[in-house]
Amino acid sequence: MQHDGSMCGPALPQQQQQHGRVARLGRALCECAADIEAGSTEKAARRLSQATGLTAATGDGPLPRLAVLVADGLARRLIRPMVPAVAGALIDPSDHLNRCCVRAARRSFFELSPFPKAAVAVVNRVILEAMENEKNVHVIDFAGPAAQPCQWIQLLRDFHSRPEGAPHLRLTIVQDDKEFLANVSESLTDEADDLDVPFQVHCVAGQIETLDFNDLHGVLGLKSGEARAIVCTKQLHRLLASVDDAASSSFSAGHHFNQMASIARLQQMAASSSCPPSIGGGGVACEVHDDDDSYRSPATPLGFVSPPLTTPRFQMPPALVGFLSAARAAVSPKVVVLTEQEASHNGVSFRKRFTEALNYYAAAFDSLDAAAAAYRRPVAERADVERAVLGEEIRDVLLREGARRLERHDRLHQWGLRMEVAGFRSVPLSYIAIRQGDDMLRMCGVRGCESREHGGCLLLCWRSWPLYSVSAWRPDRGSAYGVGSEYLPLSAPPAPAPSIEELMC
Repeated sequence: MQHDGSMCGPALPQQQQQHGRVARLGRALCECAADIEAGSTEKAARRLSQATGLTAATGDGPLPRLAVLVADGLARRLIRPMVPAVAGALIDPSDHLNRCCVRAARRSFFELSPFPKAAVAVVNRVILEAMENEKNVHVIDFAGPAAQPCQWIQLLRDFHSRPEGAPHLRLTIVQDDKEFLANVSESLTDEADDLDVPFQVHCVAGQIETLDFNDLHGVLGLKSGEARAIVCTKQLHRLLASVDDAASSSFSAGHHFNQMASIARLQQMAASSSCPPSIGGGGVACEVHDDDDSYRSPATPLGFVSPPLTTPRFQMPPALVGFLSAARAAVSPKVVVLTEQEASHNGVSFRKRFTEALNYYAAAFDSLDAAAAAYRRPVAERADVERAVLGEEIRDVLLREGARRLERHDRLHQWGLRMEVAGFRSVPLSYIAIRQGDDMLRMCGVRGCESREHGGCLLLCWRSWPLYSVSAWRPDRGSAYGVGSEYLPLSAPPAPAPSIEELMC
């Protein structure tokens, strides 16, 4: 039997054209970032114009939507040295996000993405296992904006169901949203009353980086005779912020002459060229000539041409040292559970940070898009999450420097090294904890969500690309701060390379 190929024949070339546009878009964005770092302002403007044109031609989808946010960040970085007065007058989207809308977007992110729910299932199981037979339990939540009351409601129910009976449970929540704290305190108290679980909630209005680590005992309201657990969800990286402006300024000074010359040429080009720089996405992309000396390297996981990545040098900034020292000595927890973005956004080099962020958030946007489609959620809800949650992270990673840049995500093996130096030892996740995280991913019903055990920790992945890590730690009573004993550092997990086709399916 002969099949009529008229309906499916054109689809393949059309799909190939779409993939080709996405690859060219990623290449233009990466090359623009490299030119910005090199001080080649004229080249960067041409790449940006090409990228915005490609964004408009690529249509709707998770990667084009990400490209709009990324191109905006590149445009702002490009304008900053050219016309400082204009750069300072630009409206910062972060300044106009209503707190209620942000709170709703974070709640939607928790409901849409399977990964936060899987992390919660693992964290709660680790706490239950660490607190077996304990009568007085104090859980200290440093989740910050990522905090969701359903996590602690579930923990109350889990403690209520344990064979030896529920302990007296104290929960300390560190959050800078006072309205959220009031609401969650009421919800948890009502739930504890219904379950007849002895319960107290202690709310600390603040952020992890603003706490007085010299008085952590008083700030957290610690009491004698209680077994403690620390939960730190996507917050510890904020303590990696350091004043690296000196390094950045030194780097910029080295390119100052080149940058000024490029700006002069750019102004001439803007006056005479038929293809001026554009951040609107509606113009025709400028042609990129073959004689451009842009940096080229083997393809990244998205198939983009971009610079190679290197792991930033190991750092122990004072804020992180202060927190971990106080956590170990003053809090003395039975367990510390960390959930962190599995990405390398902590380097000084803008070019490398950009490339890593583009790949990471491409996977994150793709997973969110798949979840919203699977749950048949409104497009506006998904768009709010992209703008107010993931978009805010992207702006911080790409636009801020020095102590102002707080979204300094790092990889699991780097956290392992830092925790070891601080006098903590890894607590391998139990089979049950890992299984519960995997079960939660399956229950969410979004194809492509995976979990992978690595060195006693758990990686939560989108189509084999790690997005989050969950790990557990305990103070090493036999070592002083900074002195290692019997410790095998976590090796870097191999990062699989999803293709353009996989991400676009």
